[in-house]
Amino acid sequence: MARNTFDFRMDGMLDVKTQLALLELTPKLRRRLLNTVSKRVRSMSNQRVRKQTNLDGSAYEPAKAKRKGRRKMLSGLIKNKYLNVVQLSDEQATLGWKNGLQGWIADQHHHGRTERMTAAMARKANPVNVDAPSTDEQAKRLRRLGFRIRLPRVNKQGKTRWQRASVNWIKEHVRFGQAGLLIRALKGDKPGPTSWDIKLPKRDFLGASPSEVSHLVHLVLQQILNSPR
Repeated sequence: MARNTFDFRMDGMLDVKTQLALLELTPKLRRRLLNTVSKRVRSMSNQRVRKQTNLDGSAYEPAKAKRKGRRKMLSGLIKNKYLNVVQLSDEQATLGWKNGLQGWIADQHHHGRTERMTAAMARKANPVNVDAPSTDEQAKRLRRLGFRIRLPRVNKQGKTRWQRASVNWIKEHVRFGQAGLLIRALKGDKPGPTSWDIKLPKRDFLGASPSEVSHLVHLVLQQILNSPR
C-alpha cells in the first residue's frame, strides 16, 4: 500500500545564507531542526483539517452523505499518534504514517484518486448479520410497499385470505437479510452492479508551501542558534 508522506530536504528551498548557517550545525542539531520543522508542518496540516481547507486555502468538497453528528473529514487521520516523523536524517525528514492502511487512505484523499470497489469488498467492509431481526425501518418500508401475509384460514368461498402485515409481525418473523430481498423485489429493483468506481475528491491537507517551509526553517534555526548548548 502506498503511504502518503511529506518529504522535506534542506537543499533547494533555502537561500545561500541560511544554507551556510545550517552547514555550521552539527548533524544532531540538523536532525533536531528537521524534526521540529516537520512537526510544525503537522500542526499546520491539523489546522487545515479543522478548517476543512486545502493547501491553497479553498474549502474541501463536502461529503455526499451528510450524517448528523459526523466528525470533520480526515480528522481521524491527522492525530499526532498516527501522523508522525517516520524517517529522519541530518539531510531529510519524512512526515507520514507507519500504519500502511492509514497512509493508503490519506493518499486516496490527498490526491483524489479513483478506487475500484466490488460487491464482495463492500460486504467485507460493512459486514451485516443477515439472520438478525429486521429493523424498524425495514418493517415500515415493507408495509408501505404492500407486503402481505397469508392468513391460516380460508374465506367462505374457500379462497386463501391475505392481509397486509403489521410492523410488529414483520419484525418478529422476517429476518434482516430476507427483508432486504423482499424490499428489492417489491420495488422491482434490478440486481446491483458487481463492481463500480469510487472517485474521491482531492483534499490536499498534508504539507506546506515552499515559502511556509522557508519561514519555519528560519524560525527554528534562530531558536536553535539562540538556545544554550
